[in-house]
Amino acid sequence: MSGRDAAGPARRRGRALAGEANLPRYTPDIALRSIDGHLTRTSTQVMAWYRLAAQPWSFRSDVQREVLIRQIAAQLGELQGRWLHLRVTTRPYPVHLWAEAFDHNALGRLPDVAGALGWDGFLEGEQRHLMGLSMSDKEVFLGIEVSGRSMLDRWVEKASPVLGRVAPGTVHAELAAVATEVAHLDSLVAGAGLDAVPATSDDVAWLMHRSCALGLPAPRTVPGVPGGRAAWDTEDVAAFTDGVEMYQEPYAPTVRVVGKVRSKKVERDVAVLTIGLMDGLRIPEVDDPWMQHSDRLSFPVEWSARIYVRRPEEVSGELQRQMGKVRSQIRHYTHDHDLDPPMSLARQADRVLSVEDELTSGLTQLNTRLYGWWRVAVSGRDEAEAVNRAQQVLDIYRPKVRIEHPEAQYRYAREFVPGEPIASTAYRRRGSVMWAASAVPAATASVGDRRGIMIGETCTATRRPVAWDPWLAQEVRRASGLTAIVGGLGSGKSFLTGTIVYKTLRMGARWTVLDPSGPLAKLAELPELAPFSRHINLLRADPGILNPYRVVAEPRPEHFADDEDPERAWRRERSLAAATRRRLVLDVLTGLLPYDVARLPHTRIVLLRAVREVGGAADRHPGLVIDALRRHARDGEEHSGVVADFLEERRELPQAALLFPDTSREDPWHADREYRLTVLTMQGMTLPRPGSPREEWTDAEALAVELLNLASWLTQRTIYDVDRNLRKGVALDETHFLSQVPTGKVLIDRLARDSRKFNVRALFASQLAGDLLRVSGFASLVNAVFVGRTDDAEAQSEALRLLKVPTEVGYEAMLGTLSPRPRHDDRPDDTPRQFIFADGHGGVEKIRIDLEAPHLEHVREALDTNPDASRVSARGAPPQARIDVTPRPPDPVAEVAGGDRPALATGGGPEPALPAGPRTHPDGSAIGNGGVGNRRFGDTDLLDDEELDLLDDGSPDDGRAVPVEPRGRAVR
Repeated sequence: MSGRDAAGPARRRGRALAGEANLPRYTPDIALRSIDGHLTRTSTQVMAWYRLAAQPWSFRSDVQREVLIRQIAAQLGELQGRWLHLRVTTRPYPVHLWAEAFDHNALGRLPDVAGALGWDGFLEGEQRHLMGLSMSDKEVFLGIEVSGRSMLDRWVEKASPVLGRVAPGTVHAELAAVATEVAHLDSLVAGAGLDAVPATSDDVAWLMHRSCALGLPAPRTVPGVPGGRAAWDTEDVAAFTDGVEMYQEPYAPTVRVVGKVRSKKVERDVAVLTIGLMDGLRIPEVDDPWMQHSDRLSFPVEWSARIYVRRPEEVSGELQRQMGKVRSQIRHYTHDHDLDPPMSLARQADRVLSVEDELTSGLTQLNTRLYGWWRVAVSGRDEAEAVNRAQQVLDIYRPKVRIEHPEAQYRYAREFVPGEPIASTAYRRRGSVMWAASAVPAATASVGDRRGIMIGETCTATRRPVAWDPWLAQEVRRASGLTAIVGGLGSGKSFLTGTIVYKTLRMGARWTVLDPSGPLAKLAELPELAPFSRHINLLRADPGILNPYRVVAEPRPEHFADDEDPERAWRRERSLAAATRRRLVLDVLTGLLPYDVARLPHTRIVLLRAVREVGGAADRHPGLVIDALRRHARDGEEHSGVVADFLEERRELPQAALLFPDTSREDPWHADREYRLTVLTMQGMTLPRPGSPREEWTDAEALAVELLNLASWLTQRTIYDVDRNLRKGVALDETHFLSQVPTGKVLIDRLARDSRKFNVRALFASQLAGDLLRVSGFASLVNAVFVGRTDDAEAQSEALRLLKVPTEVGYEAMLGTLSPRPRHDDRPDDTPRQFIFADGHGGVEKIRIDLEAPHLEHVREALDTNPDASRVSARGAPPQARIDVTPRPPDPVAEVAGGDRPALATGGGPEPALPAGPRTHPDGSAIGNGGVGNRRFGDTDLLDDEELDLLDDGSPDDGRAVPVEPRGRAVR
């Protein structure tokens, strides 16, 4: 036994172990061999990948657009001698990420009310509605060749399993050698124009997935690199190719892509097109960027462009040969046949001479030449749908750009995968970098943010959801919270204001709304808001509720704790508040006097003397000013007695009692500060016609303007009664009257300057932008702007100034086309209203206000401000007075909500009762009962992650939402 033990180790040392020698070597089906950060390697080249920032195009002047094109061209011109791969793909709008951010951003949200729409139901409904819209974000990637790969580099890669153990540094020597060149490229593309950043490994993985599985539905998420590693080895490439196959029948117009998404088999047909001959495009004067045309389509479009930026010496020889051909043809006409050459030939000669002059005088970045191939891919559920979508691409580009549908669809589809070779050199396009830059691939609609309330969607070349957080400017960007809402009658100002107020109330904000006509008061009656809301009709409120001395808030010491000298700052603000009260009382009492008396210089003098005598303390009231005038009259100032007599006469008017408090009663605004929503209305008040001169106002109209002024001051007073850090909002309607009185201008200026300090979003609604522009500093302080339909030419120009959009370049006419309506349609106008929205952070786009989700049907009805006699007959008219009208089927366009009348159109008769049971979308999917109580969305079950990954980018019938779990649980 001992002998065997001694001999055993010797025999084992003499026998070879299996080890790794017999393992099969994996070779990917594609050319890509590895990913390291934003670098990809094939057997022949290394490319660095960058993600391009979205570039705004709408509402920019031609000068700004030309600067952008030149900046892109200059960056491309610096890449001479390099191959580029431009990829444009789409990513489904991250509804779950928005919902998670929105849920965490809802600080201090309202408690749920039994039997009403709760927070979970509200957020679930928002997600379902967003998923049904099937919108996506455009993502643009640019790959730049860093270097070719030598034989040694390829040998090191093959030997990496062994070298990784023996000499680990050798494996990474290639990447270390190109580090300086990569850093140069990083800084080059980061400049204005491309505005690119290095793609992350997750970005490259997403691009590889979208390219290898071309046309298949995009998953909602793609797993990141395990363990936080930034590298994908050769064996890891199988994650992109396994489970995906492409097939093509001979001469078939599409390629069939079969793959798996979360273990479910999915098939799509993909048609690949290529850019052919192109007429001269005038960008930006007449035409839009030619790659942006495809954004107008209702389905996603993939782009792949292989571009080679040529060196000067490569271009010179070709130009000489081309010039020789042109000269020979011209000589053939002139010398051989004594004929004038065709104009087309003369133009070619001029163009060649122009390019030759550019080269001989010194090649700059802007006249560098390039050539390339631009491919376009669209997908469908079957061959017929894919071919139909390909035809739509052809139609949208004709007649200036020819789109070709080549054979060999399989090879053209492989071109979309990074690292794959070019399928064919056919349809090569040649031009300058200026021509290529004029495509502006990253041009898109970009407005709003990703954490705020959903207010609508863009309706320009690109269709994207618009989320807006009204407090992002104050809390993050340290900007003003001033917002202007401008538009003519019926433009949807009230509906937009109500939408913003309702949705931000749900996320925890506090609002005080001054709505003179009163339709927004219905928000206080909604079941989920009623326990936290109050509606005050100022014309029937307690006497003295509009006491000018009380509507200006008294500064609180804790508001100045952050100042260098809190005590001094507080005293200074108290002095300013007292001066504001005196000025306000002076303006109000002057406005109550007849115009002929008020314009007398002596009237202002006696009033000013009396007001100064009373002082600016918060416990004063206008009755003390009248008493002071009486005392001055007894001292011999006759005119003081005249003014006092007129004020006493106005004091006897019923509405004037609002200015004069009952001193035996407590201040009505001293308590009850815990309401989340306060709506102040003044129904029955008669305001002057906008623009009418002061001398034409009646006594009632003059009093109404002063009451509106005081009510506006009262509205802003409430923001100083709560903690300055809480999110607060003030909404003021009819603000064009405030701009006509000095204290109204002071109020607007004060709200603008205090909005950041006190975390306030102030909404000013007016019919004319000029009324707000007349307030000193308003244009410079305004943060966000909404402009609805405006028809007057002067008003359009002023609205563009408010938007900070170039004037006199054609945008004025666009304001008159917002919210279009057919002339001969006599049905109620229920179409959603359109606005030009400037978010205050550089984004300006045309948007459509969206409150069409089924779970908000009761909110649409509450915000409906249009008159409808059928509602009266339906509620309680005698049977004989009612007209029996059989409702016609609802019109699909009229069913959507928006503007000032979001209710369903039913042909003028009573609204039909909703059928019992779950309702459905046009595609047949359930959308729920739309009731106000416990929200259920039909009888459909929520989709899990696997089903969500099967959602098609361009198929609305696939879209369903993911519910957001209550705080503390994971959000899917």
